[in-house]
Amino acid sequence: MKGTVMERTDGRFLEWLKSIVPLKDKSVLEIGCGDGSRSAELAERCGILTAIDPDAEKIAHAKKQGITNARFKQGKAEELDFEDSSFDVVIFSLSLHHVPLHGMVRAIKEAIRVVKPDGFVVFLEPGTVGSFFEAEIRFDACDGDERAAKWQAHLAIMGNRRLFLIREFRDEVVFRFDSTADFIDTMQPHTHLEELHEFLLKRKNTLRAERWFGIFLVEKR
Repeated sequence: MKGTVMERTDGRFLEWLKSIVPLKDKSVLEIGCGDGSRSAELAERCGILTAIDPDAEKIAHAKKQGITNARFKQGKAEELDFEDSSFDVVIFSLSLHHVPLHGMVRAIKEAIRVVKPDGFVVFLEPGTVGSFFEAEIRFDACDGDERAAKWQAHLAIMGNRRLFLIREFRDEVVFRFDSTADFIDTMQPHTHLEELHEFLLKRKNTLRAERWFGIFLVEKR
């Protein structure tokens, strides 16, 4: 999304994460950092943050934030360029469902490889419930219809026998658009544009999106 008027109210992910996972003075790997918008908040709570994303332009933008205890580098989730047992915590930041289907299982194996014994692997993933996702699907906006990819990501997570779920939460993020034009600029819709204004009007230009996150301990062999 590229708009600058749209306002996003994040949920309680970081609050809940900090209440369960010790982050202070810990080394954290964020997989799928994008432009670093979430990285800044993570870095405030941990010792050293390493953040990767496959998009070189987004990494360049993230570096411009000047976060002193963070390092950003281009990289893929399924090919982590780090030594075994390098991090206390590994966080997939709304990213696993973006990994190609054939690479999701590999990406989780890589996370398990680079996390320390007794470390945590955390997954933050979009849900399927909410008017934001309705808009993505109906108007082929933003990331479009990701239901299949989200389901495959969930199966890959829950199907890994070396991950042990200790807590899971469902959260909600709220997106408020200034106008229909703001939605178009931000979300880049491609279909059914004649229905867009009424869709937003009924929802008072406010769309909601469910998010799921799970916190896992890891069995290190």
